[in-house]
Amino acid sequence: MYTLYVVATPIGNLEDITLRAIKILLEVPVIVCEDTRRTGMLLKLLEEKYGKSQHRFISVRDWNEAAQVERVLAELSQGDVALVSDAGTPLLSDPGYKLVRAAAEKGIKVVPIPGPFAGAAALSAAGLPTDKFMFWGFLKKGEIPELKPGITYVFYESPERVKQTVTLLKQHYPEAEAVAAVEMTKIHERFYRGSEMQELTDGRIKGEIVLLVRNEA
Repeated sequence: MYTLYVVATPIGNLEDITLRAIKILLEVPVIVCEDTRRTGMLLKLLEEKYGKSQHRFISVRDWNEAAQVERVLAELSQGDVALVSDAGTPLLSDPGYKLVRAAAEKGIKVVPIPGPFAGAAALSAAGLPTDKFMFWGFLKKGEIPELKPGITYVFYESPERVKQTVTLLKQHYPEAEAVAAVEMTKIHERFYRGSEMQELTDGRIKGEIVLLVRNEA
């Protein structure tokens, strides 16, 4: 029986990819990804260092995932398939849930190839308690969920919306402790803490953002 590999890829620094992930990506005949150009760049770099591979890409995004499931299942009847996202671990605020669920229901073996996950990376370096945390992913515009005491909440946010989100968090939870991780593993990686959080509202922040908030009130 063939296997669907769920492969985590780097969120920035390419050296974060695991040896196991490299092996799988260079060996499978089909790679399911979001942006074939972005994943193609990663494969090109891997091939330059580790040798050529023979693979085909299938693009699966949020808007076409349901329609692509049967196509990918057909591929799995003929060979192994690797599922990746543009960066990080598939399914976590990225496409892949419908495919993985369908494969499992068909009795197809699904194997995780663990690696980078921006939410966990930010949590490990934020300096907030990690005994209980909730990964929320991307918030809807203007959404601020109830922050229950004793839980560290992990959100993703875009540079365009971070000003509004930080402002709303401050209004609703003025005593909450917050940390923002920006451009993790990249050249301009930075963690904003305490009063530095105000800098996120000046409109100059670029790149990926992970917000971590702990409300003890």
